Amino acid sequence: MKKNITYLCCAALIMLCISACKKNDQGSGTKAVFSYVADGFNVNFTNFSRNASEYSWNFGDNSGETSTKKSPQHIFKSKGDFLVTLTAKQGSTVSTFTDTVSIIGPNIKIDGDFTDWQYVDYSFTNTDLTNGGTLLGIKTFASPTDINFYLEGTPDMQFAIIDMYIDADNNPKTGFTTGQYPLGSGAEFLFEGSLVGGWGSLYTHTGDPAAFSFSPIFDIADVLHYSAIKSVSGKNAIEFSIKKDKLGTLKSAINFCIVESTSGYAQLGSIPANNTAASGFLQVKL
Repeated sequence: MKKNITYLCCAALIMLCISACKKNDQGSGTKAVFSYVADGFNVNFTNFSRNASEYSWNFGDNSGETSTKKSPQHIFKSKGDFLVTLTAKQGSTVSTFTDTVSIIGPNIKIDGDFTDWQYVDYSFTNTDLTNGGTLLGIKTFASPTDINFYLEGTPDMQFAIIDMYIDADNNPKTGFTTGQYPLGSGAEFLFEGSLVGGWGSLYTHTGDPAAFSFSPIFDIADVLHYSAIKSVSGKNAIEFSIKKDKLGTLKSAINFCIVESTSGYAQLGSIPANNTAASGFLQVKL
């Protein structure tokens, strides 16, 4: 009988120890972990760390930005895969968790609603307002099928005539080399038309680089999709896209400029500003 009582007491003690150990395992230890939701370049992080009171975030995009918030928001500047690291601390106990955050960029829709450009940085702003004229700033973003543009100008920006020169092969010595951009041009393509009248064509350059010799290859409807011009914070704004497959075999980028003219082809503005020694085409990474 005494043996049975002893065995029962020992068994009870063992079960009590096991139960206590399980509770301690469940409740102790600092563990860092997070999830995320990406909306274009804007990412919201949710922190699921356990037993931590201090947090440190490294977003892995070379921006130099960090955060000590529990669940921060971060705006990435480009497409790509980024290794984001969360460090969670409780006293002297430290846990780190690293995960790949994939950024595919915004879902740009050419519909006159410019909110999808909110977290896209300006690719260029004209500081030379004399030569830049009516065109002030531009944002660009390349999707798998299109090259998208958001353009701001003065209230006089109307695009009765638009000339967009495109260097598709990244070689300033091929295509049309215009003296308006001495730092580099070389346009294989020219889009010319009216975003007010709804007419225009994509042209390809032939012949000597110094010769303005362009032949039409596509109508505006085959190449360009654009919104109406709207007033935004005292500026006129428009968004438009060009189909990649109409520009032949592309490399990792295109170079371009845009010139606005009156219906009589008198220049009103250009981006980047032209006719200066520092004038050269802008670039869109694809």
